[in-house]
Amino acid sequence: MKVAMIGWEYPPFKAGGLATHCYGLTRSLADKDVHVDFYMPKTKHSTSSDKPNLVIKEVGETDIFPYDRPDDKALEGQFFESVYRYNDLVVAKVKGKYDVVHCHDWLTMKAGIAIKEQTGAPLVLTIHSTEYDRSGWLHPNQWFIDIEKEGMQKADKIIAVSHFTKRVIMEKYGIPSEKIQVVHNAVYPLGEGKKQDIVLFLGRLTIQKGPEFFLSAAKRVLDHGEECRFVVAGAGDMLPRLINQAVDMGISDKVIFTGLLTEEEVKHLYQISSVYVMPSVSEPFGITALEAASAGTPTIVSKTAGVSEALRHCLRVDFWDTDEMANKIVSLLQYEPLHSTMTECSKREIELFTWDRVADKTIEVYTKVC
Repeated sequence: MKVAMIGWEYPPFKAGGLATHCYGLTRSLADKDVHVDFYMPKTKHSTSSDKPNLVIKEVGETDIFPYDRPDDKALEGQFFESVYRYNDLVVAKVKGKYDVVHCHDWLTMKAGIAIKEQTGAPLVLTIHSTEYDRSGWLHPNQWFIDIEKEGMQKADKIIAVSHFTKRVIMEKYGIPSEKIQVVHNAVYPLGEGKKQDIVLFLGRLTIQKGPEFFLSAAKRVLDHGEECRFVVAGAGDMLPRLINQAVDMGISDKVIFTGLLTEEEVKHLYQISSVYVMPSVSEPFGITALEAASAGTPTIVSKTAGVSEALRHCLRVDFWDTDEMANKIVSLLQYEPLHSTMTECSKREIELFTWDRVADKTIEVYTKVC
């Protein structure tokens, strides 16, 4: 089987969880004798493959950052033009016969539709997030929604990363249930390190990820008398506001804002943190929770995160309930039996979340449309 897979990030270029997904999926597919040509924008990073069945095909150059939400009209026009240009370049680059065209999220949908129409190859679409998720359900951009809806309607099969996402696709985009198959994400285990009194948030500093709720919970934990540090790892448009929030609450000496980190720095943070918190307003899955658990770090996740339906050994909380979030943080910091039980149980559970399993389920989808 030969697959044209179209994405927009791949390690070492990584903007979010999609890079992790594409890396794990393509390599496992290649190991199962599926030939994958992975199309992506050319970046300053050197992207290559050591798998004979996996070929990375870089397409032109682009400065698109897929999570941008330009509010300036001139910048918005340039952004949309860049998206169309990338899709046109992909369509021009794809040559030869493929059994399946597999696209990831809105940025690649136009290209996927055009290639399907030109070649007759069936189109599979993986939805990692929707415009409703990225906007935190506040003022979603109709331009993104229209692209997503057209892609979902014209796809032969849709893979959703959670049942949470499947419901959104059905309710907000009108796609029938039988067209959607849920395939949860996976993780490469990171291994443990020596734990310190650190509570970690890691992700883009955007409204979707809920970092302001993390800081509000941090204030309550510190008021409780806990001697710990809170690390906010990542970058995004909310950073200045979050720094001001920490100052206004009088906890700036206990909060560390790291900015962007390397893969090794992220791995180290997972390994030394005692608690990981993912307070997302709307999170289709949340691979970071699996990564934290694989590093022996107990996790607290939002109930509006897809991972909460897949990972049993985590603590769940409403993202807005910062009192309860703080209570759970304090419990994990204070009660060693709870901390160690969560650590051991989640590490054993993580062994089930393999990219080999994801590849098998993806091949099942391919065989249904071929």
